[in-house]
Amino acid sequence: MTFPDKPEYLIFPRNGDPTSVECAAYPPRVSVNGKSAGIVLHLYGSNGSAHLYNMMREPYAMARRLLWERGYWLLIPELGPTHWMNDKAAKTLDAIIEGMIRDHGVDPARVNILGTSMGGSSGLIYAMRHPGRVRAICAVFPTTDFEQWAKETPQYSTVVANAHGVEVKEATSLFQALSPINHPESFKNVPVLLIHGDSDSIVPPHHSRDFSASLEQHGCPVTYREVQGIGHEDSIVEPFQQEIVDFLTNSAATLDTPTTTR
Repeated sequence: MTFPDKPEYLIFPRNGDPTSVECAAYPPRVSVNGKSAGIVLHLYGSNGSAHLYNMMREPYAMARRLLWERGYWLLIPELGPTHWMNDKAAKTLDAIIEGMIRDHGVDPARVNILGTSMGGSSGLIYAMRHPGRVRAICAVFPTTDFEQWAKETPQYSTVVANAHGVEVKEATSLFQALSPINHPESFKNVPVLLIHGDSDSIVPPHHSRDFSASLEQHGCPVTYREVQGIGHEDSIVEPFQQEIVDFLTNSAATLDTPTTTR
């Protein structure tokens, strides 16, 4: 059977459900060693959609195929162009995960997130606020300290605040609450893989460096890959595709010690 490498556009969790949204879906091979299916939810970057997402691009081509081969759904839900994991987006993701477990045989112990930029930040927020729901997460150049990021790139602070229904001048407590770096204990049982470029001017690399260091200090399983000379570009993932898929499908269950590589 040949990997088609073309998404189907499906409604999840199911037609008629008020939480349902359109999703780009790459179903897995029908059976892989008799196991229940796993799932990787891909959360796209700012201004993306279920029709325009990072993982559709060439630097992720191997990852798409490997997930199919290993019996994993790849699902890209339509959460809005600038949701920043607000309540609506979180409830939608809840419903999709529950529906995939109920209706499509997904193993609840094999639910993972791969997020890029806004999607990486949002995936960390979701995992942080939903203990036990996500097995592992790979976040590519995520924002982890929103209070600091509002000072570094103030043009984005209004967008994040508005996504959560808050005026930017009153958003300090919101930014603190959203910041994964303030809640490292939430990742005790959620292995994290961080990938960031040292030349990223949109989300400076200290967001992943500092978060990785904090997770290490709290005994949380984390792997950090920092790439020299790369900015906020999808090309950063190309050499890490095998590692990303291994992490999400296999090694996430066996990581015992923190690892940082630069």
